[in-house]
Parts: sequence; C-alpha cells; structure tokens
Amino acid sequence: MAPTVQGPLFSFISDQSLALLLPLIVYWAYSLFFHWISLQEYPWFEKYRIHDKEEETRNRVSLPEVIKAVIVQQVLQTALGFIVVVADDSDMIFDDEASLAKYQTWITSLITLAGLQTVFTQTTIQTMAHIAYFYLETAARFFLAMSFLDTWQYFLHRLFHNVPYLYKHFHSRHHRLYVTYSFGALYNHPFEGFLMDSVGASLAFLLSGMGNRGALVFFSFSTLKTVDDHCGYNLPFNPLQTLFWNNADYHDIHHQNFGIKSNFSQPFGTIWDHVLGTHMSREEANKIIKMKEERKAARLSALNNSKTSPLTLTNNEAVAIGAKPIHNKDEDVHSSGNNSGNDSHEENDEKLRGPAGSVLRRTPSSVGFDGNSTSGASATTTQQTLSATTTAVELPGYRELLATRVRVDNGNVSGKGQGKAL
Repeated sequence: MAPTVQGPLFSFISDQSLALLLPLIVYWAYSLFFHWISLQEYPWFEKYRIHDKEEETRNRVSLPEVIKAVIVQQVLQTALGFIVVVADDSDMIFDDEASLAKYQTWITSLITLAGLQTVFTQTTIQTMAHIAYFYLETAARFFLAMSFLDTWQYFLHRLFHNVPYLYKHFHSRHHRLYVTYSFGALYNHPFEGFLMDSVGASLAFLLSGMGNRGALVFFSFSTLKTVDDHCGYNLPFNPLQTLFWNNADYHDIHHQNFGIKSNFSQPFGTIWDHVLGTHMSREEANKIIKMKEERKAARLSALNNSKTSPLTLTNNEAVAIGAKPIHNKDEDVHSSGNNSGNDSHEENDEKLRGPAGSVLRRTPSSVGFDGNSTSGASATTTQQTLSATTTAVELPGYRELLATRVRVDNGNVSGKGQGKAL
C-alpha cells in the first residue's frame, strides 16, 4: 500500500482550521453551561459549590471585564495557532503499511528474544502491531504532550509568583479572582496567557509529533480541562474531576490567601507539586481555615468582653477594645493590580475601630479610647486584661501548623506586597 494523504474530518472545513475553531467553541459552550448552573442555583448543584455565592463579591474584577480580557487572549491564541498549524498547509501523509511493518518487526524480535515463537501466530503479531500503531502510539504522544504542558506551566506559574515584578505586573490579574468561575479560566494578562497557555500548548503539540487531528483533540481537551478547573464546583460525578487529581477543588486552594504559594500545577497532573513540596491537600486547607476562624472568633470574643476596660501595652502600643476590624491584609492577597495584600497568615496588623468610631494607632504613650493617658492601677488592670486577650487568640498548634507551610523557595514572598514569608 502506497503512502496516503489524510483527508479532512469534515468536507466543509480543514482539520487545521478546525483545530483552531473547536477550542473556542468548547470554551464558550462549557463556560456558559456552568454560568447557567450558577444563575439557576439548583439545590442539587448548589451543595457542590465550593464557595457561597455571596463570596464572589470579594473578587476584584467584574464579569464583563473578565470576558473582555478572555477575548483578547483568544485572539492571540488564534494568531499563534495560525502560524503553527494553518500556515503549514502541507498535507498529512501517512504510510500505514510501512509503520505497521516496523511494529511487526519489533514485536517479532521481542517474541524471539523471549523464546515464545510457538505461542504467538503471525495473525496475533499483526493484531498487536495494529494496536500498538493506531492506539498505543497515539496515546503515548498525547501523554507526552500533557506532560510537557504540565511541566511548562508549573515552572512558569511558580516563576510568576516568586519574581515580584512578574507577579505585580502580570500574574496578579488572574488572582483578582478569589472565587473562581468558568469564564475566568483564561482571565490573564495577555503576555502571561500568550506565554503560558498559547506557547506552552503549541510546543507540546510540536514536540509530541501528533498530527492535525491530534492537535484538534489536544487543544480542545486542554481548554475543556482549564475551564473545568475554574468552574467553582466540586462535582464527584464529573470525570474530569475524579480522574484527575488536579481539579476545581485543588486549584481553588491556590486562589485562597493561605494557599497562594501552593498547588502551582495545572492543568492535568500534580506531580511537580508533590516532588517540589508545594502540594496542599483539601484536608490540610480545611484545618488551616478552621484554626483561622477559631482564632478570629476567640480574638473578637475577648475584645467584646473587654469593652469597658481600655487596654494599654507596656511597649508603647495602644489596642482598641470592643471593635470590629475594618480591614484585614490577610484577606487581601488577591488585590486589583498592585497586589497590596499579605499572604503571611498574620492577623495582628489590623486597624481597629473604638466605640466612638475612631481608629486607634501606635502612640508614644499608653492611651485609652478617650485619648487620655492611663496610669497606676488602671494600667495594671488593662495589662492583665491584655494578657488574657493575648492568650485567647493564640490557639494551640496554630503557629506549628503554619510552620509546615514553609516551602522550599527559601522564604521568598510570592510577589511584591504579598507580605512576609512564613
């Protein structure tokens, strides 16, 4: 049999053009599906929502802005795809007969080496060669492309976190989404999206040696997986979330303030997080969340119980009693551009408001809410109250737990303004 030219999958469009068009269709169709589910708030789906809908108000970007940025990135992706796939208008030529003969030769050599010539007939060898060529080789190429894309994105993603300039000017845009949703899957700075997604997928396609139809499937599947990773639902019946450890729940941890230096892997596997010590499980994340909530509750309870007793510090710091915090840097790691948040888990840098509504700050002497100096027995009483308050907020094991989150990046912060390293 002579070499054959592979015709298009559909007569009205070339495989090259389809490889560029189908990922766009997949993105918008799958994103609209999850958006529709979110709007309808079906109870059956709501129980699998990772965050309450009200938490979306913490996002620092609106849905129209996200969609606009995604369109810009997709234009860039299509342009690069045109260069890689469409510009090479040569036909895909396959010599199946020569390839099958090559596999038959290899299989026969292995069988002879093992002394099993009498076990396998020629028909069996031909069948094995057919399976190896048409199925195993295709799967191997696809797996190679997935592995390369995972490696490319892990190290670039981590680089964009560890270099302050890259985080502040590029990657912080994606972290404006504290609560992820499907449309935000490709919400990136155009430069980052081009480098991490477009270039990475194109190199994976070229290095794997897959054909046009392989590119069609790989580009579309990568897009589908990325949207699913940002869908905001932990669906136990979704094969994309059950067959892959890297899923919506796993990536959601990375978007939280306590997990921003963990779970860099995307979009398929988690091997690099495990190997390089940046993996955080949901169990570990829940433990941190619980202890942080208990710590906040204990602090507020202690403060509310001391409303009538102004506190003073012996090291010339004033503390406001009986007030709610007006801002918490620990929850502002996903800033709107300058990344002015803090990923350090520290919660003692809050501004607190007194009963009269005044904000109390560091002063050269011990003061109460009324701004008057305190001394003598009053100072002694308030110092004792402060001691009780401090004990109440330091939960056993909290510091030790956070210490386990120190990573192998030598204490570097994940970007300018993200706060002190743990």
